[in-house]
Amino acid sequence: MQRNFDNNGVDYFHSLAYQDQLNLIWQQGTLLEARRIPGFWLHLYAVNTFFVEMWICQRKYSANLVRVLADTNELDPYIDKLSLGELFSDGYNTAL
Repeated sequence: MQRNFDNNGVDYFHSLAYQDQLNLIWQQGTLLEARRIPGFWLHLYAVNTFFVEMWICQRKYSANLVRVLADTNELDPYIDKLSLGELFSDGYNTAL
């Protein structure tokens, strides 16, 4: 089976070096929500066709972990705070 390596896909994202993943998130991602757990801020980004969670150390203010949310259940901590308008901020949310 051939892997999907288009520039919008998760496989492409995973193939990037860590710093390149961060750059892609900051350049093309949309910050949807942030939440706090002890010691970390967790930022949820929409990047192309998937969601990414970035763990930022509160003490050093550095990104320590980036992970793709592969299951919709992983969005549960954010669902109550998200609006569909944030997901469609490119002009398609006029009906929302």
